[in-house]
Amino acid sequence: MFRVVDNRDRTTGATNHLFGWMGTICLFAIIPIKLARFAHFPMQELAIRVAPSVLGPAGLLFLLLSSTGRLSRLNLNQMTLLVAALSVALELMQLLPRPRLLAHIRYTFDYYDLGATLLSVAVAYAVSVGILRWPRPVDSRR
Repeated sequence: MFRVVDNRDRTTGATNHLFGWMGTICLFAIIPIKLARFAHFPMQELAIRVAPSVLGPAGLLFLLLSSTGRLSRLNLNQMTLLVAALSVALELMQLLPRPRLLAHIRYTFDYYDLGATLLSVAVAYAVSVGILRWPRPVDSRR
């Protein structure tokens, strides 16, 4: 039947690779969106504006969950709080004044981006819980 998942054992086997691929796909999907913004393609403005804020935090959470380094000692709740704090901090940093060279680059703070960031972390958490709770015969090597 279903087995209890140990949080320290979450980055083994197929689960590790699955989180790694999901995070990589989310983060690489930001590139065409940024290029479409730069090229001014006629698309839905709100969807293009918030897409990096949706994909970025989710991709970061998935990549960190696939990590076998020092952060792999954190459980899913701690990792999610870390990603949420970093993502919200990055959104709020857009409010800070920029030095000369970066003053010409247009960064805009938007409440939709902040909401999309929090929604992204919540959805990535729910997906991660679903993946970690699902029994995988390939990960059962103990």
